[in-house]
Amino acid sequence: MIQTDLRDFLAAVDDAGQLKIVNGAHWDKEMGAVTEVLYRQKVDQSPALLFDDIPGYPKGWRCLYGMLGSPARLALALGMDAQAAGDRMAMLNDVRKKMALHEPIDFRTVSDAPVLENIVEGDDVDMFKFPVPIHHEADGGRYIGTACGVITRDPDTGRVNMGTYRVQAIGANKATSYISNGKQGMIQRDKYLDAGKPCPMAIVIGIDPVSFLAARYTLPDSVCELDWAGALTGGPLDVLEGGLTGLPIPAGSEIVMEGEVSPTETTEEGPFGEWHGYYAGGARPEPVITIQRIYYRNNPILTCAASQKPPHSHLFERCFLRSAALWDSLDGAQIPDVRGAWVHQGGSGRTFVVVAIKQRYFGHATQAGLIASQINPTGYCGRYVVVVDDDIDPSDIHDVLWAMGTRSDPKTDITLLDKCWSSRLDPMVKSQDELYNSRCVINACIPYERIDDFPAVAQTSRELAREVMDKFPDVYS
Repeated sequence: MIQTDLRDFLAAVDDAGQLKIVNGAHWDKEMGAVTEVLYRQKVDQSPALLFDDIPGYPKGWRCLYGMLGSPARLALALGMDAQAAGDRMAMLNDVRKKMALHEPIDFRTVSDAPVLENIVEGDDVDMFKFPVPIHHEADGGRYIGTACGVITRDPDTGRVNMGTYRVQAIGANKATSYISNGKQGMIQRDKYLDAGKPCPMAIVIGIDPVSFLAARYTLPDSVCELDWAGALTGGPLDVLEGGLTGLPIPAGSEIVMEGEVSPTETTEEGPFGEWHGYYAGGARPEPVITIQRIYYRNNPILTCAASQKPPHSHLFERCFLRSAALWDSLDGAQIPDVRGAWVHQGGSGRTFVVVAIKQRYFGHATQAGLIASQINPTGYCGRYVVVVDDDIDPSDIHDVLWAMGTRSDPKTDITLLDKCWSSRLDPMVKSQDELYNSRCVINACIPYERIDDFPAVAQTSRELAREVMDKFPDVYS
């Protein structure tokens, strides 16, 4: 069952042995450090961490890290059998096929939800009422929005957007947010600001797993993330109408803030340890968000994502979702016989991408690689794209490196591209006025002219592998 309530989901996670309660860790750097050390040891086999008894805050006011940070938890969130998590490409393709069968379903407005148990507004608004973390040692402040959903509405088309953009708490009722250039949230926000008008905004900082998946998925501009969530669950996602902004708020939320972005007032935002494991981008002025109202459940849970040097606690689901979206985009671009795609964790979920194809014609591999280097979701801040044959598992880095080392020629199989889409967060960007980077596309497929006479692979057949596993089960237990 796909859960649209965080607490129901956590109960399922706990039943699966995937949840760890941590008591007494401090909001000032300790929670982020505990999470980083664990995930560096166990990577995507780590449990979700639910921090309680946070110093200075009531018991039961908790912070959650690594909500979807393992294959098993992601399978639970997607309503799949946890056993499906053992084969990443099969799991990836199952999700794609499921979504291909469902059209987006309009969200449904309801009048009541547990998040309405507590409402504060005006002078009573205080973001530091919650255990807002400092995630990394050199962060510029406390970040309330990391594993969050920032909701805006396009003033021209009415399209609602929900994306995961970082939100820094500056004061009791003042925040600011960094949104990368080209992202829908920034485009919508700036339409208001460029017209001299405040931008209404809702920020979900205790987000349910389905809404979080939707906020992180790369969708066509015409599709609302809340409607995509409905397609995932097979029914409309319940939302509340924000009393101040009129924006739709997922009813399964733990904590929601409503406010508006100023067209004139700015404040320094950052630095923040970001997705690639660097403090790139520094601190720069960003528009001020005035928080006018906060809704929250009793004993609220703040969902958190601390990006560190890979691997880290929210990297697996990022890689999975971007891999699915890339595969969809390549199919949409009519690249034939794409058999898999993986956006690798070691590449911070952006900079090292592998596409597997069944070669059909001369130039097929180059075509797939060039398109993958520019198309969403890998066009933004990408770096390396490797194209491999369909006998290579694109999620297995050993398989990929083997293909690169034995099927590609450095002189003829590497293509370089200049002036591609980047960001001020890119540690290799030299000027904040020229947000470009370059791309490298590596053809690690068997040369098409030799596809029938290339040396055979020395590997046990699948049939014999299954036979010996069945015959000697103790070896593999």
